[in-house]
This record gives sequence, structure tokens and C-alpha cells, in this order.
Amino acid sequence: MEQRIAWLNSRPKAHHLIYWEAGSDIVVTFEKSTGILSNHIQPFEGGWLLCDVRGGRAVAYDHAGRSGMVLDLGDASNDVQTTRAGKIWVSYFDEGVYGNGIGSQNGLVCFDESGNPIFKYFDFAKQHSLPFIDDCYALNVVDDEEIWLSYYSHFPLVSIRRFQLNKIWNEFSCISHAFGILKDSVIFPKCYSGTSGTPPQLIRRSLASASDVEAIEPIDEMGLVIEGPYSAAARGPYFYFWTKRGLYQMEPAFGARAR
Repeated sequence: MEQRIAWLNSRPKAHHLIYWEAGSDIVVTFEKSTGILSNHIQPFEGGWLLCDVRGGRAVAYDHAGRSGMVLDLGDASNDVQTTRAGKIWVSYFDEGVYGNGIGSQNGLVCFDESGNPIFKYFDFAKQHSLPFIDDCYALNVVDDEEIWLSYYSHFPLVSIRRFQLNKIWNEFSCISHAFGILKDSVIFPKCYSGTSGTPPQLIRRSLASASDVEAIEPIDEMGLVIEGPYSAAARGPYFYFWTKRGLYQMEPAFGARAR
């Protein structure tokens, strides 16, 4: 444990990204990336965007890992998701919402490719009489036109299209960190499951009926139940989760099957 603590507290020489493309794994080393704080990484402008969770410093890198433009995306970011057109959507947890950065009061901000804010949720919520964000638990940026979010404390599920309110499901459910949007339902990890010795639980809930809810038991390619704990991420209908055994993608056509 002492060795692990010493390693965690040591300043890294660089951050390394491993990603998979066309069946090959590719490694990119980001120059001058020596921060020890947690980071977000997203595709951006033909390269990558590396953002500190605390402080909000974000650096745009080219595909070879050479550093370029530096942006300020605000302190205490919970999630960062980019789009092909260069939009940067940032959600914030409570220390950002009740802090002094751009996430203050907003909980969700969209930036353009130069780091200028072009959408702030606080103004949007006032305009549409929506509950305000205390802590944005989960964000799903589907594409350049559509995003979904879920947040504390009222836990609505909000769909926004072209910066306009598309639909809201009031008090939908407490969604933990990520959710996948299928044609007529949502898949998400149940809040606070997988902690304090309880097994993690995936939920599928219909968008049409609040009573149409079921627990999902994911199975792997061998038909074996995938045990937790696991972490999750999602974009659009694609829902991913990973354990010590591997990385899995949910197959919507097969319900609970993963690969």
C-alpha cells in the first residue's frame, strides 16, 4: 500500500492514450502532460482534448500528441463529451455548481471549438421552468444536434435538440454516471448499487411507461453472467462497461447480452 500511495502521488512524465481503430491498438503520448489530477479525454479537431477534472485546464493535442491550444472549461467537471463539429459539452458536479468557475449555477455548459461558451443550462432552465442542476450525474451527447442529461436533486431526464427543449421526463430515476438511449427505452446503472458490498445493477426503463422497468443481468459471449463491480460509459445507443475481466458493449438487439 505504501508503494502504491507513493506511485499515485508521484508526478507523471506524460499521459498515454491507448485506443482501438480498425482492429489495431494505437498508443499516443501527450507531450507536456504532467498533471497528476484525473482527466477526461475526447476526440477533438482531428486530434484529442485532454481536460483536468479539477481546475478545468484543457489542452488540444494533434493526432501525434503534440500540444496546441489551451482552454479553460471550468472546475469540477463530471463529464466532457465532444462532437464532430467541435462542440464541447461539459457537465459539473456539486463543487463546480457551487464554486466560482463557469460551471457555477449552470451544471452544464456547451463550448465552441475555441472554448467560448455558447449554451448555459441555468439560463435554459429558467426559460423553460425546469429544475436547476445541483450535480449533473449523467450526460449523453448523441451527436451535434442532440444531447440528454440526468441530474440531482429532482432526477429528471431531459432531451435537448438544437439547443431547444425536446422533452422532459420529470423524476425519471437516479441514473449513475452513464446511460444508453435505445429506440424506446434507457439502460443505466442503478444509483448507489455496487457500493458497500451490494452487487451492481443495470436497469432498463421504458420512455413510454414509468411502470415498464426491469433489471438486466448482462452475460458475456460464453453465456456467463458478468459480475461487478464495473464502471460504465455511453454515447447515443452504445452502452459500455468494464470490469477487471474486460471491456463490454451492450448488444441492444439481444437485450442483456454483452460482448
